[in-house]
Amino acid sequence: MADKWVKVAMGIRYREHPKRKHGSGPDKYYVLRFTVGGKKVQEPLGWASEGVTLEKARIELSKLKEAHRTGEGPASLREKRQLAIARREAEELRQRQEARAAVTLESYYESTYKPWGLSTKEKAFKREDSLWRAWILPALGNMPIRDIKLEQWDHLVRDMTKAGMSERTREYATGTLRRIVNHAVERQVTSLIPPSGRVIGSTAPKNNRRVRVLEREELESLLAELKRKDICAWRIALFAALTGCRLGELGALTWRNVKFEEKAVTFPKTKNGTARAIPIESGLVEMLRGIPPGKATDYVFLNSKGKPYTDSPAVFRDTVEALGLNEGRSKLDRFSFHSLRHGAATALARKMTLRDLMDYMGWKVAAMALRYTHSNEASQRAALIDLERIVLGERESCD
Repeated sequence: MADKWVKVAMGIRYREHPKRKHGSGPDKYYVLRFTVGGKKVQEPLGWASEGVTLEKARIELSKLKEAHRTGEGPASLREKRQLAIARREAEELRQRQEARAAVTLESYYESTYKPWGLSTKEKAFKREDSLWRAWILPALGNMPIRDIKLEQWDHLVRDMTKAGMSERTREYATGTLRRIVNHAVERQVTSLIPPSGRVIGSTAPKNNRRVRVLEREELESLLAELKRKDICAWRIALFAALTGCRLGELGALTWRNVKFEEKAVTFPKTKNGTARAIPIESGLVEMLRGIPPGKATDYVFLNSKGKPYTDSPAVFRDTVEALGLNEGRSKLDRFSFHSLRHGAATALARKMTLRDLMDYMGWKVAAMALRYTHSNEASQRAALIDLERIVLGERESCD
């Protein structure tokens, strides 16, 4: 580069590039020179090929001198460039924030929450996704997340109530929406904290405990009808009635996990995510041996079409209705396939300790056992007789 500086105006000079051309002449590098407080200041401006002209140099020099004189605005080109960068970054941040704020609930769910849910809690997410599609998406999917306020929560709860949804379903649906919004809050998509269930009237029902247990004759009639109508449905119902296993556990049971010699069955993956092994007795062993055996990876309980059960057998539901087992019954008193588990737990509770019952049924907390077990009147009466003997005996001795 040439070393010679050429003064073209007061406070403006340039030097030429030794090789590079711009227009009809060499490229020129401009600088500004002026005095501040008795000290010479030089500001590099740039190349003509970058758009610098003499006129632009005069304008910039005038602005810098004015800034030094008044103390307002950038006092150097470096400061000006830094200010421009800061303004650009601030504008980009504002645009990103506005874009995030305009994100609809549906787009956030599909692009962010759903992938997260599938990767972190796949089993629980299936229930959330079902509630999302049935209730939350139709009501709020098109709304920006930032606009979902208490009024929208109230509308969702009212719509579900009008549709006859249970307290538990309303609690699950609003809980799902609360988790989605909290997820967005953590990622700074919205700052609105979702309301509690108490505020919007979607708290858990005070009592949803099912109390129905079939009488022995009723259960025998049900199993006999199932055996007559559909041997496949009878097998899975009998196993559930004698073990209290969940339908999902039975539907996923494979021959690898049936141990005839040990008279035991193992469920590698249960509702609470842990494996569970249970003993079985001769009646079930005999029933299982009557099923055509398959490979280790084949399912044990197959429907009449040779497919594993993913729902309670239709013939089971039809037979319950045909026998009138639910006639005139309230919702919590209706008999379903899951009631077989309830009945088994009730019977086993009369003989097993609480710890044994929890392990056998696959419960991690004692509170769950209380949902499925009932008081034993015979044991209560026996205890009362003992208590009377103690109390009355002591009273007689005092006399």
